[in-house]
This record gives sequence, structure tokens and C-alpha cells, in this order.
Amino acid sequence: MFTLAVCVVAVANDSIVAPMSLQQCLLYARDHSSVNRQNHYVYEQQRIALQNSAMQFLPYINASANANISFGRGIDPETNTYGTKQTLGTSFGLSMSLPLFDGLVNVNSYKLSKSNLRESKNTMQMRADEVSFSVVKAFYNVVYYKELLYQVQALLEKDRGNLLHTQRQFQMGLKSKADVDGLVATVAEDEYMLVNQQNLLDVARLELKNVMSWPVERDIDVCESLEVPLEELPFSCDANVLELPAAKIAGENLRQSKLAVRIARGNFIPGISLSAGLSTSYNKTLNMNYQAQPFHRQFKDNMGEYISTGISFPIFGRLSKYNNLRSSKLSYKIQQVIYDETMRTLSTEMQRLVMNLRGAQKEYLSAMSRLAAVESSHAANQRKYELGNISALELSTSSVRLTEARATLIGKQIQYIIQKIQYDYYNGKPYIKD
Repeated sequence: MFTLAVCVVAVANDSIVAPMSLQQCLLYARDHSSVNRQNHYVYEQQRIALQNSAMQFLPYINASANANISFGRGIDPETNTYGTKQTLGTSFGLSMSLPLFDGLVNVNSYKLSKSNLRESKNTMQMRADEVSFSVVKAFYNVVYYKELLYQVQALLEKDRGNLLHTQRQFQMGLKSKADVDGLVATVAEDEYMLVNQQNLLDVARLELKNVMSWPVERDIDVCESLEVPLEELPFSCDANVLELPAAKIAGENLRQSKLAVRIARGNFIPGISLSAGLSTSYNKTLNMNYQAQPFHRQFKDNMGEYISTGISFPIFGRLSKYNNLRSSKLSYKIQQVIYDETMRTLSTEMQRLVMNLRGAQKEYLSAMSRLAAVESSHAANQRKYELGNISALELSTSSVRLTEARATLIGKQIQYIIQKIQYDYYNGKPYIKD
């Protein structure tokens, strides 16, 4: 088993930034990502919409109170005759209405709201998983460029040592000026590579901050131990694709389109409703010489109640309901096609992931064998150069090959780890391990 430990403490503004592990980065992104917060608010909106849909089964109750003062000639509300008086009239009412049958429109609308809530929850989970996978890739991108930076630093230190040793041998007449110049050029190339790798590392850290919603002005560093098993693992495509958020969303969309067809059909069915209410009034002539009946007496005497039922038949609505039904049926057929395509795409993606994972493991094993061979060859070349059997240019070429082989191994190692994390996700293991 090959293990690489990458753990460096960054210092900025005289303060130590504690390196973060992958799980720490994932947890921070889960709690601070703008994408996650936005989808959480959308989910809360769908919960409110579900509550509103459930309220449609309850009766609608309304209370009213009115008051008016009449001047000049008018009808006396007490005697029901015309006269010239100033009168105060008040009325009070309480009404209730309840749909008894509406073609199951409210029932299907409630089911549709529940489906929308489930879709919103799955969408929130899928977007959160996408953010997590972006963090995984950005995190290991930082790890990769940090390792490359270490490799270039080690190469620069080694080449500087060879240059110093060669300069001494040149002064002793054991090496030529060409060997010294060759190593000077090699050191200059290493210094350029060091600057380039540092810039790439800074860009990788900035991208990690971005996907985590980490404050740009704050430093960030990572700490991770990379371990890759050498044994062959039985990777397979037997994961339950239906458990993936994308599959659940496609299923909810199909269910919603089917409910929309039922709602459109329900609009053709006659509706039955029930209404009931209470009403009363109080009236007074605004004349000091006139004594009106007391308020409680009029409130009781003028009390009236009613109850009624009604039925409505949709006869002609300018074909809007008919066209709505046709459109709903077509939308259902479209969602069926989308659902089938989503299932096929997810199954294909899973098989492709398994193939990539097997290939990444083989490439990693091959890169390990290549590194062992290059290390052995470079050790021999280093000894040959010290004995004067090869030139400085040949030694430099051997050093570059060794650095490249190490970088390739780290790249293949990280590629395998990322593929393995994604494979585990498709097999039901979440990115964030609580």
C-alpha cells in the first residue's frame, strides 16, 4: 500500500490556519454553500404550499359588519316608509361555504403538492451532493498541486546540490564548463517551475474557497492522508439507480404530470357546494325624542339563518378545459420519455463509472511500477554522473523523468480516489460521513 501524507500549516497575518480535512471541508460547504441555502428556502416554500393545499379541505368562514348613516329622504328601516330622517343602520353576518364534491380536484391538488414537496427535497439533496462532489474535486486538486510543489522544491534542492558539487569539480578540473552551464540552466528551469506550480496551487485554493463559499480574504489549507489499496476490488454495476436523487426527481415529475391529467379531468365533473350563514341588524333614528329598541333586542329579533346547497355544471368554457386536458396528456407523455431517458442515462453513467474506476486502478498500479523503475534508473545515473560517465544534461533529463513519474503517480492516485468516492456515492454511501 502506497501512502502519501499531505499536511502543511499555512501562516498568514501572523495567525496559524489549521489545515482542514476533506470531511471538514464538506461539512463547511454543506452549511455555508449559497446553493444549499437557496434550495433549503425553496423547500420551505413547498412546505407552505402543501399547508395551503391541505387548507382547501376546510370550510371557508367569513364574518362581516357594516354601518351606515343616511341623511335626507329615505326609507325608515323600522317602519319601511319614506321619510326625512337621519338614521343609523348596522348589520352583522357570519357565513360558511364548503365544497362537498369538486371532481376530486382538491384531493389531486393535495397529492400534487405532496409530490412537489418530495421533489423539492430530492432536488435539495441532489444539489447538495453536486456541491459536495465539487468540493471533493477542488480539495484533491489542491492536494495534487501541493504535492507537485513539493516535488519541484525537492528537485530544485537536488539540482542546486549537483550544481554546487559540479562547480567545485570544475575548479578542480574534473568537470567541464558545459556541465556547469547545463546545471545552471537546469536550476533556472526548476525555479521557473517552482513559481508556476505555486501559482497553480494558489488558483486551486481559490477554487476550493469558491465551491465551499469560504471567505475569499481568509486563508485555507488542507490536510489529507491518501491511501490506495493494491488488491483488485469486485467493482460492479448492481447499484439501485432508483435510490439516486436524480431518479427520484424524474419519478416525481412523472407522477405530477399524471396528477395534472386527473385535475384537468376533474374540471369537467359537476361540483356540489354547501353554504350556511347567520345575519342580523340594528337600526336607530338619530332623534333625541325617539327611543329605538335596545341593541340586544334588535340583535335577537332581526336574527336570520340560512343554509343552501348548489351544483354547477360546466357546459361551455371556450374549450379552455378541453385544451388544458389535451395539454396535460401531452405533458404526461413527455415526462414518460424524460423518465425513461433519465433511467437510461443513470445506468450508463454507473457502468461508465465502474469502467473508469477499474481503469484508474490499473493505471495507478502501472504508475507505481513505472516509478520504481525510474527511481532505480535515476539512482544509477546519479552514480554515473558522480563518476563522470554521463553529462549534466543527461542527469538533468533523468531528474525530470523522475519528477514526472512521481507527479504521474500522485495524479493517478488522486484520480482513483475521486472515482472511488463517486462509485461509493452511487452505491448509497453519502459524501459526508456524519
